[in-house]
Amino acid sequence: MAGGMLTKQADFLTAKFLNDVNDAAAGGVIVSVPSGAPSPAVSQTIPGDRIVLDDATALALSDTTIGTLYGGIYMYVGATWTTQAARLGGIAFWLAANLTNGTYTVNGDAQPTTAIPTYIAGIFINTLTKGNFGWIQIAGLATVLFDGALTAAAAGNWVSAKVSASAGTASTADNGAVAGVVTLAAMLGVAVGLPATSAASTVLITRSPFGRV
Repeated sequence: MAGGMLTKQADFLTAKFLNDVNDAAAGGVIVSVPSGAPSPAVSQTIPGDRIVLDDATALALSDTTIGTLYGGIYMYVGATWTTQAARLGGIAFWLAANLTNGTYTVNGDAQPTTAIPTYIAGIFINTLTKGNFGWIQIAGLATVLFDGALTAAAAGNWVSAKVSASAGTASTADNGAVAGVVTLAAMLGVAVGLPATSAASTVLITRSPFGRV
């Protein structure tokens, strides 16, 4: 579990770009102390760590062949799923158990259900391998994958996790969904520009990024 710092410097990356990180072990590399030293081996990056990037730094840390990152807050997490694999722009969800057991593993499947997709952790910034670790975005301007059917696509309309999405399109976003108890709980933010069906578009995340500290 991460320490008491809300943010930390991006002092160790296992890849040149943030959206290329796909670590088989948490932190990627274990940094061992010299032989005979009493301190245990530690990792410089711990699941739950968060970093704050401005636009220039986010761009510098972007593998633009995958996507462009924008200023915001990013969190280092583990990734898993049952049906829906992690994908660029897909919504990452918390498992209920991970909200109370001190782990920072997110799920590609809508949680707690596709009908109530409200345990939102953030947005995947790349395709992570199941069981691996990488970064998701939890605040700022993010690239989000939209569903194949949008309620009312328009710039500035609110963006929420798609309610009752099909198995093949679960963990995508909707635009302009009718307000309701579930829709409000599943809200991500507002669309920047006109979203297109089955495509990624920018969203200003207005959902609180501190739902899991």
